[in-house]
Amino acid sequence: MNITLSASPETIRIVREWAKRENTSLNQFIRDRLEEKARELQEERKRESEDFHAFLNSLHGHVPPDWKFNREEANARR
Repeated sequence: MNITLSASPETIRIVREWAKRENTSLNQFIRDRLEEKARELQEERKRESEDFHAFLNSLHGHVPPDWKFNREEANARR
């Protein structure tokens, strides 16, 4: 996918010079940073999901993984 990015000419010049010294390109630098951020966000989402599941498991009782809400059972008079 292609995107359009706006930055000052000075910023682009500085990063292009750095990229050339590092044997890469401005495009590759930006792609690498985007991929790095995507990995961080995926890891964060996974941690949050694990934390939520740990919280659910810590509640009184245990909810089996195949449990499904049943309206009739929930509303049944006991």
